[in-house]
Amino acid sequence: MTDRTELEQVTLGVVWRDGPCTPYHVRKQFLDSPTHTWSGSAGTIYPLMRRLEKQGHLTSDVAEHDRRGTRLYRVTPAGRRALKSWLRPPLAPAAVGPGFDLVRTRLLFFEALTASERREFLDVVARQLDDAASDLRALERNVRAEGDPILSLAARGALLVARARRDWFKSVCEELG
Repeated sequence: MTDRTELEQVTLGVVWRDGPCTPYHVRKQFLDSPTHTWSGSAGTIYPLMRRLEKQGHLTSDVAEHDRRGTRLYRVTPAGRRALKSWLRPPLAPAAVGPGFDLVRTRLLFFEALTASERREFLDVVARQLDDAASDLRALERNVRAEGDPILSLAARGALLVARARRDWFKSVCEELG
């Protein structure tokens, strides 16, 4: 097992895949992702990358011809070993379980709403889930057209999860509506 967080591991993966790269690049990957799990805040990413460097998992150099002192990070051999260890089975239960779902969590307290507030909740969330599935379908098409098979599979996985959530929520609406 590892004492690194999932965010640290994903950061190692981004630097390995895209490196050499800046903390800003890593932030953009998280901020632009359709998955809102990872924090893309500067207050998270910059210290995290410095910490990974102190641990020997990343190394950095100042970018050539950069007056601001921008640092370009690369994964070290120790960082690559850590990344590979994280990628290999067995995976933690959190990695293969149903995952944290903010809609399911809110549903636990659904009865705190009035009847009209419940109806609004069901209608608005159903539309938002439809929109999210539609957005992910467009993303999946774009990624597939770019020709990266791994990214395409990941995008398809996100789309299928979004569709499953949408279908589940439709059954919730039928039972509660």
